[in-house]
Amino acid sequence: MANLRTKLLKCTEDAKKALVTPFKVQKEKKQLESFILDREQQIAEFESDIEELKAADELNIDRIINKRDDIDIEKRRLKLAQELMEELFLKDVKDE
Repeated sequence: MANLRTKLLKCTEDAKKALVTPFKVQKEKKQLESFILDREQQIAEFESDIEELKAADELNIDRIINKRDDIDIEKRRLKLAQELMEELFLKDVKDE
């Protein structure tokens, strides 16, 4: 059995948490959006690098292939981040 002070402290903590939660969620969503933008930028930079490598005086096949591998990895990370965005922030959740 809790005393009045314990109950009041718990209520205050719960109220503060309820007040802060929307800001925390918004901040996390912005962080994920930033991560997605970083992946998109990285893919574009790798694609530009490949074009430069193709236009170079000497063709460096290994570097071109490695850049393509890098693009594939970034595209996979981008896809996973977009799925996470959908799952955590965009889908409606039924109240239970």
